[in-house]
Amino acid sequence: MLYDILKDFPGSQDGRFTEQFTAGTQRELSDYLAAIVVPAGWARLAGEPAVPFELSNKAIVANGSHKPEMKRKK
Repeated sequence: MLYDILKDFPGSQDGRFTEQFTAGTQRELSDYLAAIVVPAGWARLAGEPAVPFELSNKAIVANGSHKPEMKRKK
């Protein structure tokens, strides 16, 4: 499959020979190499958006703690 290379790295398609992959290019990657470099953030499937989803962490409240402050009734 075709992948966008996001970071320079040396890699091996076949486990025998190493080649250099250059950021900003598109390359065919073996399933074995893609299984390593995609989760590491070094490559992504060609045509995928840079961030496929919105990141949010609702467990942390504005003051940085994990527990919301209790407001007193007046």
